[in-house]
Amino acid sequence: MTNRKPLVIFIACFIIPVVAAIAVLKSGWLPASTSNNGTLMSEQVELEQWGQYPVSPWTIALVNQADCDPCQAQWQDMQSLYVALGKNQSKVRMAVLGERPRSAEVPEVLHVDSVPSALKAGHLYLIDRHGLVVLEYDYAEQEQQNRLIHKGLLKDIKKLLNYSRSS
Repeated sequence: MTNRKPLVIFIACFIIPVVAAIAVLKSGWLPASTSNNGTLMSEQVELEQWGQYPVSPWTIALVNQADCDPCQAQWQDMQSLYVALGKNQSKVRMAVLGERPRSAEVPEVLHVDSVPSALKAGHLYLIDRHGLVVLEYDYAEQEQQNRLIHKGLLKDIKKLLNYSRSS
């Protein structure tokens, strides 16, 4: 008679996690909240010809249109966001999608003429190195609420930069 105890333990090590995962999924016991502050894009939006621009791990982009008051406010706030990045400025690029803002003489800002139709004017977007739009940050009319949205963007970008450094 052979000792089957190691075989039973070996099989249990594979079956128990699978059964536990199925039980968690069936019971609906998943966290309802996420740790990101921006809104995850519901559809996949990829920027065409993103590869022709210099590579940067992450890009904060503003969608700008003519006669857009929120766009002008976001443009000014975006310049403050760049300063707030501090030591991470070299890892994050700023971009304007669409028309150039009136005071777009900042040399470190990338300008892209084409804007996918899924992106909204006046909103900020977080774009990865491959041109995939990942998170959206709305514009709020109240200055204090808009400031909180920008703080959330900074938290998200720092978290993403931390994750990319560890991998």
